[in-house]
Amino acid sequence: MPLPAMPDLADIEARAQHLWEQSRIHEFDPDGPGPVFSVDTPPPYVSAAHLHVGHAMSYAQAEFVVRYQRRRGRRVFYPMGFDDNGLPTERYVEQAHGVDRATISRSEFRRLCLDETRRGAATYEALWRALGLSVDWRHRYSTIDDRCRRIAQASFLDLWRRGRIYRTDAPVQWDPQAQTSLSQADIETRARQARLYEIAFSDGARIATTRPELLPACVALYRHPDDARWAHLDGATVTVPLFGHEVPLRADADVRPDFGTGLLMVCTFGDGDDVERWRRDGLPARVCLGADGRLTAAAGDYRGETCADARKRIVADLGDRVLGSSVVDQVVSVGERTGEPIEWQMRPHWVLRVLDLCDELLDRSAALRFHPDHLRSRLDDWIRGLRHDWNLTRQRFYGVPFPVWFCTVDGCPGAVGADERALPVDPLEDRPPVAACPDCGGELAGDPDVMDTWMTSSMSPAIVTDPPGTPERPLTVRVQAHEIIRTWLFTSLVKAHLHDGALPWSDVMISGWGLDERGRKISKRALLNSDRYDPMAVIHRHGADALRFWAAGTHLGSDSRYSEREVRTGRKVVLKLWNVARFVDEHLLQTAGAGPDASRATPPPRVERPVEDRWLLHRLAATVERATAGFDRYDYATAREATERFFWNDLADTWIELVKHRVRHPDDHPAPALAAAGATGREVLGAVVGLWAPFLPHVTEEIYQRLLRGEGGPVSVHVTPWPRPADCAEPPEMPAVLAVLQACRALRGERRLPQGQDVATLTIDAGDDTWARLEPVRPTLLAAARAGEVRRGPAERSTAVADLRVDIA
Repeated sequence: MPLPAMPDLADIEARAQHLWEQSRIHEFDPDGPGPVFSVDTPPPYVSAAHLHVGHAMSYAQAEFVVRYQRRRGRRVFYPMGFDDNGLPTERYVEQAHGVDRATISRSEFRRLCLDETRRGAATYEALWRALGLSVDWRHRYSTIDDRCRRIAQASFLDLWRRGRIYRTDAPVQWDPQAQTSLSQADIETRARQARLYEIAFSDGARIATTRPELLPACVALYRHPDDARWAHLDGATVTVPLFGHEVPLRADADVRPDFGTGLLMVCTFGDGDDVERWRRDGLPARVCLGADGRLTAAAGDYRGETCADARKRIVADLGDRVLGSSVVDQVVSVGERTGEPIEWQMRPHWVLRVLDLCDELLDRSAALRFHPDHLRSRLDDWIRGLRHDWNLTRQRFYGVPFPVWFCTVDGCPGAVGADERALPVDPLEDRPPVAACPDCGGELAGDPDVMDTWMTSSMSPAIVTDPPGTPERPLTVRVQAHEIIRTWLFTSLVKAHLHDGALPWSDVMISGWGLDERGRKISKRALLNSDRYDPMAVIHRHGADALRFWAAGTHLGSDSRYSEREVRTGRKVVLKLWNVARFVDEHLLQTAGAGPDASRATPPPRVERPVEDRWLLHRLAATVERATAGFDRYDYATAREATERFFWNDLADTWIELVKHRVRHPDDHPAPALAAAGATGREVLGAVVGLWAPFLPHVTEEIYQRLLRGEGGPVSVHVTPWPRPADCAEPPEMPAVLAVLQACRALRGERRLPQGQDVATLTIDAGDDTWARLEPVRPTLLAAARAGEVRRGPAERSTAVADLRVDIA
């Protein structure tokens, strides 16, 4: 079926996607031939509602490799999940609906969350389908569905009963705005400036602090043992100004004598160092900050005030006890989702011990193949920098509940876990497996908290391999972005190590961020104010293949600025591929105007074809080799670069220009040369369509169906074998031909002579040896110059537009 002059890209995309769905080529066959290539895809937060081109970029990059592996004969297992629980979803619902979790019922809040996640999942799936992702949608999951909750709760029970998870009532990092405890992975650091106040205590003691509002929580002062300034206070107590309680002065070699006054104030709790000294030295607890970030009754008259307001009042009330102040640079910990400074709270919470596993996890990291390899250091640095075990508890509504009931009798530590056969359970709604506490016979009540979302997401290798007919673990590859190395990759590694004693996958493919055109992370405001970064809008403007082309232009692990110009270039590539296919079809495959004998002639062997045909086949073989090597190491960008270079430089700009002479002047060429043009054109077009297919799946499918499939061919280009052209030796004459072609183009530009206009004569100034090499390729030289004849002669400058003179050394 011939190709129309101008493709309708929207129709082409719809036809291709319908074909893939109807033919079921993306479905995993558990009993089929060939090795398995299985993918652990990142389940996106569907409530991150505003999709942008960065999402399309990272998912497309992984899918390039998936399509390649399918063409190499692998049985691809490519599921898709959606992360539907946890703090990001709750935060989105609060903002989108203007609700406060504290003033809405648990059931109503969960209903709003479920509604939003369903809408978000539909939006994501629509984009993934429009983008042409070759997902097996039968294996779609949601981290809040029954199967995922069952797997997450089973993981918890297993690790709890093995003693790896324990419960403690201890200080925990707390986000006052989100009203929940956090783990180390949920926290970022930010630089800022703060005011450092020097404050006088009794007996001449002076401290420097940026947080005067924590004076009511002060429980000790510390000095360095070698700091003689404060040696006279050893063993003494001093009085905290304004609040009047006594605190001891202690020595600690970790105190910096050069900071502030050299005396360190320890409060319960200002930071992690306060927590460590409180634990180590058995200090009392005077907690003056509540869960909402406001001061408690322990702060006396300042109760109910925010930290900022209390700080101002306390500084004012201290009067001349404030000896001075200065502005200092500091780094503070903030919640990743809210940006709110982190405080510490005494809260009961579940903890998974990981600090004792660091050496074993580093060994697991060393056994993983990272693509690109340099990003392994992010995982290793995170493991080496761990300071806390993994806090699993979130004081939220929307998440996977802990499958545990506690005894309600004061002082009784009784706790009962769910029967695994009953999972998933909600302990606030379901009955416990026993009628009463086994320790004291008291009444049981369900744990009201939920698990950290990573407790579920970390089980994605088990989730995707849980249904019947799925591959075994370990999976082949985890694909994800670099910013969740410390969370999703790390926690998945921990869980597989503890549950399976093995790696969850053999390879990790890490993508970067899609940035706006100024190099910044794409903001919600930019998405609301313009459709510039909206991937669906980009697809409507330029086509899915054009957007995928841009996504393929950045190497793995690197951030990429979105470029509308590069997307438009992708559209030009799509149209150029279409036009090249039309040319090959109309002038070579159909042998239109090629003479009465051409269609009956048998193409000569490759080694006997015209020099430009042999050269093109040689260049094609080298291109396939480079693209294959790139894809084999997950380097899709190198594969695209090699394909693009061959397509434009070798095929479109060189060979097609040369072969046009055989098309336009068939009587000047023997039938075998005409047949060779058709055979070479078909072979190269098939290979080029195959090379472009992972990147441009829609237009290549259309060209394949119309021109290349033939009777009984594979149902889709995406299940045809990856190109494996036979190599041809590089013809030694071709450099001279290319030099003539380049020189003629330059001369035409000088003389403002259209590149397509024929000239009478090509005159070449060449030595004897060069001329002897050129003589056998006279027809190709005529094609290169679009000349009626070729002569040997001096390269004298001519003013005749009908004569081109070139100098070939």
